[in-house]
Amino acid sequence: MNTISYVFGNNLYLNITNRCMMACPYCIKHKWANNFHGNDLKLQKEPSAQDIIKNIGDPKKYGEIIFCGYGDALVKPNIVKEVSKWVKDNGGKVRINTAGLANRYHQKNILPQLKGLADAVSISLNGTNPKEHNELNRPAFGEESFDEIIKFAKEAKEYIPQVVITAVELPGLDVSKVEKIAKDAGVEFRVRPYLDENEN
Repeated sequence: MNTISYVFGNNLYLNITNRCMMACPYCIKHKWANNFHGNDLKLQKEPSAQDIIKNIGDPKKYGEIIFCGYGDALVKPNIVKEVSKWVKDNGGKVRINTAGLANRYHQKNILPQLKGLADAVSISLNGTNPKEHNELNRPAFGEESFDEIIKFAKEAKEYIPQVVITAVELPGLDVSKVEKIAKDAGVEFRVRPYLDENEN
């Protein structure tokens, strides 16, 4: 089944790829057998921009249109750009949830492409140093990923109005240290709850 969009709260979430730069063992993708609040988010094929737009309908119905599914939408920046432009042109707000490794993944700075298209970006940083981050999240670029994510957050401020570093309340993770990292980078910080199978 291809669940491209799903509603959660007042927002519409877009699941446009299952590919990600991380392999976090605590990710819902691995824990809940492709079932998130009744939605099977395992894509049989990646949707086109027009497929996604058809799934959105009227973007003004929602508080935000959020790129957030089983993968990292910034694996596909051209699709994100096209859909985001349509959302903005039709009165909606856009947020992108990401692992913060898109620049390293594409080997170029993709952030200028998002200027004027994304209202907010939420960057996941679950770790307080390169070693811990690598152990908790199994990123594609190993321990180098930690500094790459912080660099991405700092650069994002130049192009996106609201930049937020988030941390999941994982057992043993000192989220106050991640909050300090966010503050030092000059961006906002938000704690995300650690969900288990009983909360699905």
